[in-house]
Amino acid sequence: MADKKKIAVITGIVVLIAAIIIASVCGYNYFSKRNIPEEPNNDSRFEVLKINGTYVSSDIMKEESNKFFEKYKRNAEVLRMNEFERNDMFLDQVIERMLLEDYVNNKSGVTATDSEVEDYISRFVKPRYSDSSLGTFMSSQGYANEEEMKAGIKEYILRHKALYKAAKEKNVTLTEQELDEGYEKHKIQNKKVNIKHIFISSQERSKEEAKNLADEIYNRLNNNEDFESLAKEYSDDEETRESGGVVEELRAGFNEEVFDNAVFTSEAGQLLEPIEVARGYEIVYVDKVTEFYRTRDEYAELFTVEKFMSSDVYKEWFEEYKKNYDIEITDPAMKAFRLFREGQYSEAGKCYEELYMTEKDIYFIERACDAYKHAENWTKLIEMGQLAIKDNPSYVEFYIYQAEGEFNAGSKDMAEELLKEAEKKAADNTYYLDLIRRMYLDQGIDEGVKRIDERLKKIAEKFKG
Repeated sequence: MADKKKIAVITGIVVLIAAIIIASVCGYNYFSKRNIPEEPNNDSRFEVLKINGTYVSSDIMKEESNKFFEKYKRNAEVLRMNEFERNDMFLDQVIERMLLEDYVNNKSGVTATDSEVEDYISRFVKPRYSDSSLGTFMSSQGYANEEEMKAGIKEYILRHKALYKAAKEKNVTLTEQELDEGYEKHKIQNKKVNIKHIFISSQERSKEEAKNLADEIYNRLNNNEDFESLAKEYSDDEETRESGGVVEELRAGFNEEVFDNAVFTSEAGQLLEPIEVARGYEIVYVDKVTEFYRTRDEYAELFTVEKFMSSDVYKEWFEEYKKNYDIEITDPAMKAFRLFREGQYSEAGKCYEELYMTEKDIYFIERACDAYKHAENWTKLIEMGQLAIKDNPSYVEFYIYQAEGEFNAGSKDMAEELLKEAEKKAADNTYYLDLIRRMYLDQGIDEGVKRIDERLKKIAEKFKG
């Protein structure tokens, strides 16, 4: 039972059944450095995956389980999966992390200097978090101190350089249109502004009246009337009216796109013409602009990496790179699922067969039957069907599996007997009856097809009544 307990632990992590385990895990540090191989700790419950002969540590398994949950906790498709499908996705995530980190740190040949780290902090971190020094940034990334922060940023720089190198080797390029459109969005998203604004609502007045009032106020401001005084008198934004319309540290994404496009493409000292928004008009004076975006060339590198990582080219590159590693799934159920997924049906069938002999879980013998069916190993399919029927005589699927094996092995009479028994046990279950009908149809047994059609017709009439 030890293997099954192991499966349950990992499953619990992935789907948060074991919530207390996940609650104890520290936030995942995206920049954390891990080298392959790693020494396993004493928590053998998480020993399910070996890379180059060494188990991935339980700390990493826990970190990745937390990430997996956060990424997929509201994903309906993933939530509908069974535990083995989710576990397989989870293992792919862990494998990708471990191999990419090894590539970045040990295989790519790229380097990052302390001066590059300092430049990154001064250009992209400090301007973004100027209101709260570096504390907010460190807290958001899970860094305990400045030393950890610098190590994490260095790892980020290394990762970017390494993946950019891989992308260029694979000839990933950008069109000028892609770069132009992307860079404009990048600049808007990576700046903050201090503004004064006056909001004129079209809810309490007509659109035309709101437009006329906004134009009037705009003209008065152009004639050097005091912005804050006019805001206190006319603005319909109750939150900022009393402060004279002052808004500090404003970032894109919190207002309508038309507002962001106007405000975040302007320079400090500009008074903008009234901006029409859904509920009225905004009159904005841009007081201060703080920029922390990349140069166009730097952004081109970022975008190239992003395009590479989301492409089939990356998948092909990673699969080829993965061949350099000895990857072993040691948990029997996870291994069997992976073998089946990769089309190694005979090996998957053996694994599932062994699991059933140990666990007597009906799921495993059903998977063994399916694997041997895909492998077209009719002798083993018949053998598994016989065993499954002996242990689970009420399950229709096993009669159908064995019948398919018997048909392909040339035992037509035995196969027909099994299908007739399946018909009896199927009762009014139209799903099973349809499976049986298709097998009769494939084998050219017209009498069986006719018999099933009559039953299906009677079932339909019964439900109509």
